[in-house]
Amino acid sequence: MGQAIVVGLIVLMATLYAAWALMPAALRVRLAQRFAAVARRIGRPAWLVRAVGAIERSAQRSLGGCGDCSAASAAPAPQKRLDKG
Repeated sequence: MGQAIVVGLIVLMATLYAAWALMPAALRVRLAQRFAAVARRIGRPAWLVRAVGAIERSAQRSLGGCGDCSAASAAPAPQKRLDKG
């Protein structure tokens, strides 16, 4: 009986992870923001707030786009002009 419960929990966690990893990034961010809003209510344990915050940051990171496109790279720093005169 105990083994069946442990195996069921492992399968459930694997299913949740696969669904989270395969869902569109925009939906993932929206869900993470909702989880964070619920976790930040007064009276929630600190470990839950930290865990949901990490999930939210991870979901936000996935919105960056591919590494080859210009949208994913940071804007170049402006160059200083040296006026000769």
